[in-house]
Amino acid sequence: MFDPTAFDNLKVIFEGAVYDLDLTGDIQILDRKDLFDFAHYERCYQIHYSLPYKKTLSIEFHLKADMGHFLAERKMMTEKNTAGADILIVYKGDEKLQRHMEILEEAWGKDKHWEWKEVKSSVKPTSYEGILSFNRVITEEMVDDVLQMISFSVDTLKQLDRKDF
Repeated sequence: MFDPTAFDNLKVIFEGAVYDLDLTGDIQILDRKDLFDFAHYERCYQIHYSLPYKKTLSIEFHLKADMGHFLAERKMMTEKNTAGADILIVYKGDEKLQRHMEILEEAWGKDKHWEWKEVKSSVKPTSYEGILSFNRVITEEMVDDVLQMISFSVDTLKQLDRKDF
């Protein structure tokens, strides 16, 4: 019988919460990926969503676990690792995202780590990304935090939409 990992359990809750928001019409799911990197023994689940009427601003939510997370769960290597997963929230948009990055930084709190990218292309217009990381492992005991992150991410999309997106 298959014994699900903490990553699997978090993924099921995470995916269900996002799909519930899609079913109620609060968001529109644009894409999803369930990836496994065999060379590095890493898993990543990504789901990309936007407000239903505003695809110029979107979020790609990443749930990631590496070998250290899996070994910690199997009690083989627990000194530096914790069973669970890391979360990244990637905001994607045009120049309006860049102009309003302070709104996101303030909304999520100054204690969070942000990386801002300008993505230039010879084929598409320049786009921008704001990558939010939480500098902590999310464990199964923190399911309520994950649900709040998802809900809050949708709230921030709505907040930015009111700022002339």
